[in-house]
Amino acid sequence: MNNLFVLVIIIVLSAGSNNGSKLFPKNQLYFRNSFNRNYDILTVHCKSDKDDLGIHTVARSYVYFFKFGDSIFGDTEIVCTLNHGVSATKYKVTFTAYKESRFVIRFGAIKIWEARDDGIYLTDEDHDAVKMYGW
Repeated sequence: MNNLFVLVIIIVLSAGSNNGSKLFPKNQLYFRNSFNRNYDILTVHCKSDKDDLGIHTVARSYVYFFKFGDSIFGDTEIVCTLNHGVSATKYKVTFTAYKESRFVIRFGAIKIWEARDDGIYLTDEDHDAVKMYGW
């Protein structure tokens, strides 16, 4: 019985760990620049309560991505600001790119946010691209 308890504790701690594994793969967020013109830049700035991932500039047809794990407390939320251009304020959208389910820790979830000329689209492993936000 004690061995089973120790095993359960190790699994729970691993789930909240920052170290990814094949047993508990990290979740992934992708941001793709799909603007029509070569000189159109996508600027991505994501942060959570615990981390600010900084500002990233993504050239046309390129992708910025990062991996992360859900918290065992159910409070993982990542908010991102996307700009169509380096210092654009007219074409700027801030949204929740990922929010952890309260009662389910996810492993290996993939969300692909794609910036197009008419707005921001979301794709995941189960669905086609859907327009979520306009510029």
